[in-house]
Amino acid sequence: MAKLLKGKKIGAYFNLVAAVFAIVALIGYAFAGQDSYGFVPMVVILLALGVISALIFTWHDFYGFGPVVTMAFFAAGFGVFLNSRFMYYSHQYYKIASDPISAAMIVTTIGMIGMLLFELISAFMSWEEKR
Repeated sequence: MAKLLKGKKIGAYFNLVAAVFAIVALIGYAFAGQDSYGFVPMVVILLALGVISALIFTWHDFYGFGPVVTMAFFAAGFGVFLNSRFMYYSHQYYKIASDPISAAMIVTTIGMIGMLLFELISAFMSWEEKR
């Protein structure tokens, strides 16, 4: 791991933190998706691709497009998540939900918001030392 991070700057570390938040969101969604609102496999696929992308671009940021590609996967996964959970959140907001808000859904939501914020921050920072 130390060899992988040799010569990396703060942007790469923020990218790795975003990947950790995405993994937390994936684990949370595995539990939260079992409620009456359903599970959408595309969320898992997009977040997994985002994590893989984050790890690859931490190793080497090809042409400086690492943050863009990784953020595209994370944002698409978050969009599909929100689209599939719109009724869940609206039912919770208006207090007409048949089941209370679960801890897994809170963890999933916090993980996804953290993942987006840290990846966005990493996009504005340098990832590698100049060669």
